[in-house]
This record gives sequence, structure tokens and C-alpha cells, in this order.
Amino acid sequence: MKTSDMLNAMVPHFHFAIKRYATPSWRIPHAVFHHHNLMLIIDGEANLLCNDAEFKATSGDLVYFKPGDMRRGDTNPNSLVKCYTIDFQYACPIRENGSWVHLDVVLPFPPHSHIQDRYLFRRLKELFEEFMRHWSSGHENRTFKCRADFMEILLLLSKYMENNTINYSSIHKVEKVINYVAANYARKLTLNELADSIQISPSHLGHIFKETTGETPIEFIIKYRIARAKEFLENGCSVTDTARLVGFGDMFYFSKYFKKIEGVSPTTYTGL
Repeated sequence: MKTSDMLNAMVPHFHFAIKRYATPSWRIPHAVFHHHNLMLIIDGEANLLCNDAEFKATSGDLVYFKPGDMRRGDTNPNSLVKCYTIDFQYACPIRENGSWVHLDVVLPFPPHSHIQDRYLFRRLKELFEEFMRHWSSGHENRTFKCRADFMEILLLLSKYMENNTINYSSIHKVEKVINYVAANYARKLTLNELADSIQISPSHLGHIFKETTGETPIEFIIKYRIARAKEFLENGCSVTDTARLVGFGDMFYFSKYFKKIEGVSPTTYTGL
């Protein structure tokens, strides 16, 4: 089973979470830890021990303690550590042959690693910050929101640990282009314009877009327009008005692509 499938089955339970600004006297006692702990270092320096391995953790580092690990830690008094830290446990129940079974899922994280990709590091900081905001809110639904943030953290980290050739810089650029399309789909768009919006060449955009999404920018634009067209048609817009509203200047091409993607013509779709 793929890691992403196992994570889909995971139900985390959180014991403690904090955005820590260490004081000079901050210490992690030398003791066996009984929960999972994930720590993202955002500034300063921590001196840590996991079992027999000692290491320094600085900005961009990920630290992971699992149940049963012997740990110890303090901060460099001249460079006080700042970090996000979450203590948690989890279960992975799945339905198999009519019965519930619990998967034995091991998180693929070493005790100490460095996040090389600055775009990934930035996204992780955003997610940890969201988690902390929801955790400290006290709202009755905070667990659900925290789980959503946390599971995205685990999925991003798992993919990174399994294949650190993933280019989050490219993903960031593609996300910006997708947002640009969403804001401008109703008018004519060209590959050159999309590339200019993120200041790269059209050929490079075509390459990273296909690599990231599995389709070309133009294919994405057409699919996005058809998805919006369905919304307009379902709200009572005529086929002609819909074609214009989603950026198709030619009814023939609108009908052609609509049928190719949806399997029926836009006229037939309105009668379904």
C-alpha cells in the first residue's frame, strides 16, 4: 500500500501543540518519550539527542521523535530556538473483508532532516501556523481543522522524504498560473501571457505545468472553462451566453470541447 493511501486511513489524536519561543533555561528532560513528536525549527539553534544520536537543529530542520525514543534537548543561549512542535498519536483503521483492521503505519521520517526546498519550507510554516491558530482557538470543531492541516503536513513531508527530487518551486509557479487562469478565464489567454505572469519562458512553463499536472496549460484552460460552463448552464444561462462568459469566442469550438470532455453537447446537458 502506498504511503498516501495509508495516510488517508490515518486518524491523528493531538496531546500538545505550541509555537515555542525558547528561553535560555528551556530544556527537554532526558527521558523516554511516549508519544510521536514533530518539530519544525524556524529560527535559532537547538541541541538535541535522540537515543544515541546527538545533533544541532537550525532553521529549516525537521525533528521527529517516535514513542520509545530516549530524548534530551536544550537551546543555544546565544541563538534561542523558535519552533513549532506537536505531540500526537494515531490509528489507521481500514475496512477489510467485512471487518475493521488497524494498519501498522510507520512514518517515514528520520530523527533529524533538513528541508532543502524553500517553497516547501514556506508551505510547512503556513500549515503549522494554521494548525496552531486552530489549536489555540478553543472552538469545538478545532480537532477537525487541526487534522486537515496536520494531514497535509504529513503528506507533503512523506512525499518529500520518499522522493526529494519533487520540485516545489515548480509547483509554486504552477499554482500561480492556475490562480491567474481562474481570475482571467473569461477572456482570451495565451501561453505567452501565462508565462509572462510568472516571468518564465513559455517552453519552461509548458514543461513544468505538464510535469506537475499531467496536462498542458491550454488543456487546463479548456477544462477549467468547461467546468465553469457547467455551472452557468445549471443556473439557467443559454448556451450562447455561456460560451461567451467562459471565454469561447466560437460556438463550434465550445460545443466540440464540451462534448469531448462531458460526453454530451451543451444543449443536451441543459436538458439532463
